[in-house]
Parts: sequence; C-alpha cells; structure tokens
Amino acid sequence: MITTKIPYSSSTLHKSSISQNNSTSITYEYSPLLERFPLTHGVTCRYGGVSEGDFTSFNMGLHVGDDPAAVVENRKRLAQVLGVDPNHLTCGEQVHGVGVTRVTEELVGKGAFSWADSIPDSDAIHTNLVNIPLLLLVADCVPVLLYDAAHHAVAVIHAGWRGAIVHIVERTLDSMHEDYGTMANACYLYIGPSIGGDSFEVSEEIAQQFRQDIEGLGLSQEIDLVKYIQREGQTVATPHVDLKGYIATCMVQRGIPMDQISVSGTDTMTEERCYSYRRDQGRTGRMAMFAVLRDVEHKL
Repeated sequence: MITTKIPYSSSTLHKSSISQNNSTSITYEYSPLLERFPLTHGVTCRYGGVSEGDFTSFNMGLHVGDDPAAVVENRKRLAQVLGVDPNHLTCGEQVHGVGVTRVTEELVGKGAFSWADSIPDSDAIHTNLVNIPLLLLVADCVPVLLYDAAHHAVAVIHAGWRGAIVHIVERTLDSMHEDYGTMANACYLYIGPSIGGDSFEVSEEIAQQFRQDIEGLGLSQEIDLVKYIQREGQTVATPHVDLKGYIATCMVQRGIPMDQISVSGTDTMTEERCYSYRRDQGRTGRMAMFAVLRDVEHKL
C-alpha cells in the first residue's frame, strides 16, 4: 500500500494590463513551481473581459451560449497579454473522453475563434512547438498542465471525473513519451483551480468507482480521497471525491516526484472569481488554462 500526502500548495494570482493606461487588466492563477522554466502558463479568472450577464466577463468558451464576438475579443485580450498571435490559439474539442493529440504545425490555430474548428475528440493536447498557446476550457473540471523539462514539451489536460477515473493524465504522459521520449521523473505537474473535495458531491455509484480504482492501484485509503460529508440542509452524509488529490496521487505513483507537483487550493464552486458549472446550474462561462513554451526564459 502507498500512502501519499496530497501536495496542495498556494498558487499565485497575477494581474496583467491590457490597455496602455493600465485601466483594463486580466487576472490569472499560476504555479510558482514552474516559474523557472521557459514556459508561460496559468488559468484565467472571470474578470477583465467584455462578456455580459451570466458570462460576465472574461468568458473563454465559444460553446456555452455567449455572444461569439465577446468571446473572440476576450481571447484576443489573452493573446495580447501572452504576446502571441491570437490566430495561433489552439484548442481541443473537449468531450469528456480520452483523446490525446499532439499539436503539430498543421494543427496550430485550430479552435482559435470557432468551437467547430477545434481539434476533434481531444481532451488533452500537447506540443513541443514554441510560442504556440495551448488552451483548455474549464468551469469545475480539473485543468492539468504537464511539463517535460527534459524535452521542453507541454500538455494541457481536461480531467473531469470521467476523464480522471480512466486516467487521461497518465494516457497523456504515455503519448508524450511516445512522441518526445518524456519520462515521468523529468515532469512537473500543475493541477489548477477546480471543484474541491468538500464541494464535489457524487453518487454512491461514482464513489464506488473511485474506491475500486484506488484499491486496484494499491493506494492507501488513508489518503481520504473519498469521504462522507453532511451538507447543509441534508439529513445524511453523502460521498464526496477529491479529484485534485486523486490525480496528484496517481501521478506520484506513476513516477512524478511529489516536490514536482503543484495543486491549487482554489475551489471553483466556492470562489467568486471562478466560473462554476455546478454552482451556476450550467449557465456560466469558462476559464482557460493556457500554456506557451518559450525559446528563452520569458516573464510577463
């Protein structure tokens, strides 16, 4: 049995100006663990854009019912902050599946301004191309960044509970190994803002799936990845799953050193600066995890 202390850490908020007079800015969360690498990364917060109503204001999702023109403007603002060509923003079609796609020159810019043009069936995308911004859209699901420091390659991975339980992060690591020679011990992992373990209430059936997987992997149940909480207004305790902790524990088992993993403590369901599909009953925007490899050390 393996017992692992879940490596939750304090991520950092960064504010970047858009306009020259600094009157408009966007805020994003990033991991200080990755600052020393030639990599720009983060997860956007919901303010600093032009979307209105339920999508106020920095919605990155083109598939949620927001005005497409507003989303395009928001994405252009992000590209400006990152110093990249907005036409190079690259997105996978997220379907809660296990599709993993390498972003080659031919795929650069897919999904930049049209959801229909996204890379098909790709809940994870990775690349070793520099100055190409990868985007991943979330509003409770877990955004995962996997960086290979030895081969200078990066992945962004959409890990909702369906993707997590079938080990999409591990599948992405395997894909990167095949394409670049990536080894787990050279990788750094950033698990971004997402629904927290105390908020992610699940059915008994889903809880059992996680318990069985944890047991099958030989992981100690002392980690407390599935626990029972009696929520306000309820008469009995119900199961809750710590998705971020589950993913981190699985990747430690796969060989990524624990001190090379950063787990955001932000719970999107309780944090007002985040979009939350569950809290907002499906009518909400999307945050974006972004990752851009650089030629040399790059600071915003």
